[in-house]
Amino acid sequence: MIKSVLICDSVGYPFYSRKIDPNIGEIDPTIFSGLISAIGAIGKELFKEEIATITYGENYEITIITKELFGTEKSIYFVFLIEGEADLKLMKRLSTNIFIEAKHVLKEPNGNGAKLDIKQKVDRILDNL
Repeated sequence: MIKSVLICDSVGYPFYSRKIDPNIGEIDPTIFSGLISAIGAIGKELFKEEIATITYGENYEITIITKELFGTEKSIYFVFLIEGEADLKLMKRLSTNIFIEAKHVLKEPNGNGAKLDIKQKVDRILDNL
């Protein structure tokens, strides 16, 4: 079950964060996106691979779906905090839908109303799970 969602880029900019399960602790999106960015950079340097999964204990997992922004040197990370069995097919579908809907904001995050625009679009997609 998806507990939390974060969308950030490979330089640590958090576009969107949402806690789906009210019982999970608060995660500062700026710190979390910085961590994901750092782990991604280390993985590319050491293993020449994109990050995919980080496991905590037996029940918790952070799954990262990476999408490349063509024409830029950054990637977009769709980060899902999961408890229990991960539904990779669902996470890939959500990532693709969000990427398509919010691509313009992901390329130019400082545009007028960009934060509100991506929040509304992603909220609508997540609410229709």
